[in-house]
Amino acid sequence: MSSSVTARRYARALLMIGNEENRLEALTREVKAVGDVVRASDELTALLSNPVVSAEGRRAVMKEITAKLGLTPTTRNAILLLTDRRRGALIPEVADALQALNDEKAGKLQAEVTSAVPLSDAQYVRLGRVLEKLTGKSISLQRKIDPALIGGVVARIGDKVYDGSVRTRLDEIRQAALQS
Repeated sequence: MSSSVTARRYARALLMIGNEENRLEALTREVKAVGDVVRASDELTALLSNPVVSAEGRRAVMKEITAKLGLTPTTRNAILLLTDRRRGALIPEVADALQALNDEKAGKLQAEVTSAVPLSDAQYVRLGRVLEKLTGKSISLQRKIDPALIGGVVARIGDKVYDGSVRTRLDEIRQAALQS
C-alpha cells in the first residue's frame, strides 16, 4: 500500500476522532505541529524510518517531542500509535491529509502557490480571491518558493494546475520555435 493511501487512512481516523471529541481544529493544528517538526529534521525522519532503531527508542524520542509541544492526550496517543506501527516518518503526510480533510469538511480547498520570489501579503490575498472565483470555494493558500520558475506563479489545487510561470512560457516559445 502506498504511503499516501496509508496517510489518508490515518487522517480519516483522526478526523473521526476530532469530530467525536468536537475538537477537530485543535487536533489538526497539533498533528501539523508534529508533522512540521518531523519534516524539518532529516535526522528525525531517518530515525523514525530506520528498522535498526528499537521501538522503545523511537517511542522515547516521540514522547519527548510531544511533551515539548504540549499536545493533548488524544494527539499524543495518535502520534505514538503511528510511531509504534513504524509509521512515524509518515506523520507529515498524515498532517497534510488531515488538513485537506478538515478543509474539505469546512468547504475550503487547499491551494499550493509556488512563486519565484516571496509575494507580498496583498498579492497572496488577491491571488486567493482569483482562485476563489475560479473554483467557487473558499481557498486556503500554502506558500512555496521555487527560483527555477524565473517569475510568475503556479497554483495547484488538487490535481488541477494553473501555471502562469515565466519558465513555462519560455518552454512554450521554445517548442513553437522548434516546430516552425
